[in-house]
Amino acid sequence: MGFNRRKIEDQRGEAAEKEAATRRATDAQVLEDAERLIAAWNERRAISAPMIFSPTIGTAIKAGYWFLWVRCPACRTINAIDLRTLDRPRPGRREAGVGAHK
Repeated sequence: MGFNRRKIEDQRGEAAEKEAATRRATDAQVLEDAERLIAAWNERRAISAPMIFSPTIGTAIKAGYWFLWVRCPACRTINAIDLRTLDRPRPGRREAGVGAHK
């Protein structure tokens, strides 16, 4: 292993550490933003205001709102869905074998 290779690996390690530190610092901000967004949504729903936005499933889960109430307009059935049990792809991750190159 030559000097340049070690230097490059050290630089990559330092960059990865900086990125991880930045991500940890923004986690608290993401949680705060998610909670604020869900609170605004709930306030608008309570006063029957027009919905100009819809929070994502990820936002609801991060804010601690795990259940979504749904209503079928045809049969008028109302049911709760536990968002934590949904099988949904994680951002930035690929299914095994899909798009993978060897």
